[in-house]
Amino acid sequence: MYMDFNPNLKMDEIIVRYALLLIVGIVVGVLQVYWLIPLVMGIFLTAVLGWCPVKAMMKGNKVSAS
Repeated sequence: MYMDFNPNLKMDEIIVRYALLLIVGIVVGVLQVYWLIPLVMGIFLTAVLGWCPVKAMMKGNKVSAS
């Protein structure tokens, strides 16, 4: 199975991910639930890289199905 690692997020999706990153990061810091840090790091990486693995897999499934 081939996965395309080129950026697949639009600018508005990236902005939403940064907003989500701030909200979840503040909640994690205030409530001190440090086991949620991997979630925050995942949101950060998808926002910075502009690449979402779930979106890439779904796009790959559509291409291979047709």
